[in-house]
Amino acid sequence: MPIHILPEYLINRLKAWEIVERPSAVLKELIENSLDAWATQITISINEGWKSLISVEDNWYGIELSDMDLIFERYATSKINGEQDLYNLQSYGFRGEALASISEVSKTTIISKTVYAEIWTKLSKIWQDIKMLHVPVWFKNWTIIQVQDLFYNVPARLKFLKSSQTEFFYCYNYFVDVALYHHDINFIFKKNDKVVFELPKCNGIMDRIGQLFKKDWSKNLKEFEYQDEDISVQWLISNNQILFWSWENIRIYFNWRPIQDKIIKKALMDAYYRQITPWEFPFAVILIKSRPWFTDVNVHPRKLEVKFVDPRKIYDTIYTQVKKTLWDNKISTWNISTQEDKYWISSQFQYTGKSDWNENLFTWQFTDNNVTTANNEFSYSQENLSNSTLWSYKILWQLRNSYIVIQSEDGIYYVDQHALAERIAFEKMKKETKENKLIPEILLQPIIIPTHQILNIEDKLNQINLLWFDCGLLSEDKIIIYSVPQIFVIHKVDIEKLFNHILYLDEIKFDHILDKMFASNACKTSIKVWDKLSYPEMENLIKEGFENVDGMFVCQHGRPSFVKISKIDIDKLFDRN
Repeated sequence: MPIHILPEYLINRLKAWEIVERPSAVLKELIENSLDAWATQITISINEGWKSLISVEDNWYGIELSDMDLIFERYATSKINGEQDLYNLQSYGFRGEALASISEVSKTTIISKTVYAEIWTKLSKIWQDIKMLHVPVWFKNWTIIQVQDLFYNVPARLKFLKSSQTEFFYCYNYFVDVALYHHDINFIFKKNDKVVFELPKCNGIMDRIGQLFKKDWSKNLKEFEYQDEDISVQWLISNNQILFWSWENIRIYFNWRPIQDKIIKKALMDAYYRQITPWEFPFAVILIKSRPWFTDVNVHPRKLEVKFVDPRKIYDTIYTQVKKTLWDNKISTWNISTQEDKYWISSQFQYTGKSDWNENLFTWQFTDNNVTTANNEFSYSQENLSNSTLWSYKILWQLRNSYIVIQSEDGIYYVDQHALAERIAFEKMKKETKENKLIPEILLQPIIIPTHQILNIEDKLNQINLLWFDCGLLSEDKIIIYSVPQIFVIHKVDIEKLFNHILYLDEIKFDHILDKMFASNACKTSIKVWDKLSYPEMENLIKEGFENVDGMFVCQHGRPSFVKISKIDIDKLFDRN
């Protein structure tokens, strides 16, 4: 058969998937068109998960009648007039591909009216048949875009889509991204003609979070900002009271656009290192703005990723500022009494080092706000400990059946007996796992568990099966497990709970799964707070700590296990400095 050039309409249909990868991509393009039109109210309707209808309505300018003929043409845009415009892009869509691509793979209808027009215009396209109607209408100005039967003429794309429930979840997740950032817009979100969200405009992201998640998280969220000559960053991050099992609620925006960026996520999670347990994820909203020259937003067909001119600067900025925010707002309280009265000293943690076992990790600066004595400031530090650090120490007593007090030449150490004991147990479990071979064990009775809107479920099950599991998809909403690694049987793990954790991970790593299990088991089996210890038991606990833990800074949950008050700081309390 001779080589020939495909017809233009077929070329466009084949290229459309670059923009219209799935239903959520359609929703994204339509909402961005409304945002570019300065809409103040946007109504979204999704029926049958996406199969019968995706509709977006907005209340702003409308489309001029003279522009209607170009709506479905490729590279027809009002955003670019010349080459220089490419260096100062401020709009969401600018290449004029969205409606052209969508209309090639669906039955598309556009209804629009401008403020001064006396009629509304209805433009529809099915296959290559384009029809235009003009009808009087009651509303002042409005635009409605309806997409029906997506991929009806591209069956190859249909078979790559997930279930209706999963595809709807992608749409819902994108809606949350947009509604969260654009808190000054009224949003209505409908599923099968029933209102799921009706979000009036509000004063800020914190208020929008309350509308979307139906919870008051304000006490556990901190909002800050940073700016230099190249970029500005605003972030709203949670403490360890608001945690999730996946990246899902880490939302990143660049120049008003939701994006996915591994560098920013890594910087954020590195900043949370030892603040939260392994493979738990915070709630975070990170808003980054920069000059257009600092990035390229056109490296991804749907602009989900950006390319930074200086990615190291982005990492360092996010890591340093988030780390500082976390430590600056971690509050503890000390009570100090004098002969005349008692007063409270509020302290804040100030991060002064790197997260490395061989360096001091942080110091606390204490300042009394009520007393003006020159000597009322002292430092309170936490250090990496080893036998060389405490080459000569003496166990003094057990405080409140919870803390072991140790005296050394340079100060006093307080040891959290539970934090140290569980860290020792954690390290022992990890060592035993390395020595024992991991082998699968067939379950006497296969376990069936339900799934709940889990994305890429088939891919995740394939990853899990590489880790000594044997599981599969029993139906659209059920998983069956035939065998698990023997170690989960030895430690009597709740397999259903384990899977509900694993399936929500973006990246499944066996070591991290084991760390999560060991952390939980070590906590349950270790010496507890309020356990009274004899002197030999205290001595043995400290000795085991030096033998099993490479630096006893924190337990596996990120809590301190050793705290030091130096002799110099004690002297300052008594004006002996």
